[in-house]
Amino acid sequence: MQFETPFQQELMSTNAAFGHQHPGVAPAPTSNRSNKNRLYIGFYHQRHQWDPSVRFRTALLLAPKKPDISSPQSWRYHIRDSFSSQGAIRWEYEGTQVNIVGDDPARRLVALVFLTKLHQEQASGVSLALALRNVEVDPHGGDGGAREWVWNAIRYLVEEGVIPPFPLRAQTIWQNGYQFAQDMEDCQDNKAPTCDIYGRKQKSTVPRG
Repeated sequence: MQFETPFQQELMSTNAAFGHQHPGVAPAPTSNRSNKNRLYIGFYHQRHQWDPSVRFRTALLLAPKKPDISSPQSWRYHIRDSFSSQGAIRWEYEGTQVNIVGDDPARRLVALVFLTKLHQEQASGVSLALALRNVEVDPHGGDGGAREWVWNAIRYLVEEGVIPPFPLRAQTIWQNGYQFAQDMEDCQDNKAPTCDIYGRKQKSTVPRG
């Protein structure tokens, strides 16, 4: 008997809700079809730097190859800070559709790490948003906890077969991207500087805003 992973269960529920048949979770894409989204680690300027050792806010981003800056075609998955009714800061998961450029200059996209390509039927923005709720959140973790959530989210997607395994640890990939973001912070290109998992710069098709 074949048991479904939590991600497959989420995908089934999502497809059922939208009237789609469940196609299963395919292995890593190998075809040349052009309708594949790109999964990135995104590094942003942040309005409040709660932890001096973490300069940039980190998120996972799912985006088309060439996002249209006039519409919200991308999805962002991250841990954000919020204030309770008593005024205390808590950190919580958010998976939402966004314009990749954004409208907040204080949180401008600094750089991207390209992770992999995903077919829409393999993992949609909605199904990823639902499935990543399974990744544990430390409500008091601060910027460090938000960073560690991204590491754990990458591991989770690998374990669930959504993305292929990497030759580097999730933490190392993040560290390579973080160093790349520091190097590119003052870059004036109109495309978001993008690197591979080793920190090597790639051609970018993502607008920076």
